[in-house]
Amino acid sequence: MVICPLLGSLRVCLERHPPLVTFFFCLLSLAVAFASFAVYIQSHDVRNPDVKEDWNSLLTSLAHLMFCIPNKTHEDTSTLPPSAAADSRTTVSVLVGLTFEHQNGTDPPNGTHLALTVRGTRLGLKGPDAQEPIHFLIAIMNSLSHESCLSIIAPLSLLPKTRQPPKCVMEEQDTHLEEPGLCYQSHYQANPALSSMLDQADRALCSQRLLLTSAFLLCLCTMLCCMAGLCYPLPRDKRGQI
Repeated sequence: MVICPLLGSLRVCLERHPPLVTFFFCLLSLAVAFASFAVYIQSHDVRNPDVKEDWNSLLTSLAHLMFCIPNKTHEDTSTLPPSAAADSRTTVSVLVGLTFEHQNGTDPPNGTHLALTVRGTRLGLKGPDAQEPIHFLIAIMNSLSHESCLSIIAPLSLLPKTRQPPKCVMEEQDTHLEEPGLCYQSHYQANPALSSMLDQADRALCSQRLLLTSAFLLCLCTMLCCMAGLCYPLPRDKRGQI
């Protein structure tokens, strides 16, 4: 019998104070949203927001550029002037899923070597060495399985610190099969294994905090309902009865 007067009081509150009721439903929606996020984070892989640069993002930025067949001496690696960061350069060779296509629709044959020299800022990299040139040399190993060996010569600070693709060995360049100056458009499909994800402990912590926040908001909603039932009693006169 207590529920009916309470519902009547809530109806009076709804008629006389619409902003308060709107605020109540906003809190309730936010509580449901936080609880849903908590369940999702606990049961799905979530990318680590603290990691700004990984190998997927670096390779994706390369997919917007053109790679060309270098000359015998790979002269394009000296087109940019040397700098103080030259001593801190390192060479990394990794197996990646970059594919290449000529403007006429043909793919480069296996064993083709392609090169590119570009500054770090062109790839969206930041930091004191972002203006330094980065040299890329790639060898097409298997065009059908989209496997290529990518060799990178760059300052160590510009390379991602996340999980690295498998290492590979750069093969010798066969200049008889390659026409210097021929360029190809690169394409890349992100590899989920190279993305930096939150571990189970971090996901559990995030889920716990979201559930606590959701519970707190639900408590506020309950308090608002109780206050509305106590502070807005049903009118006793016939004209004010519902």
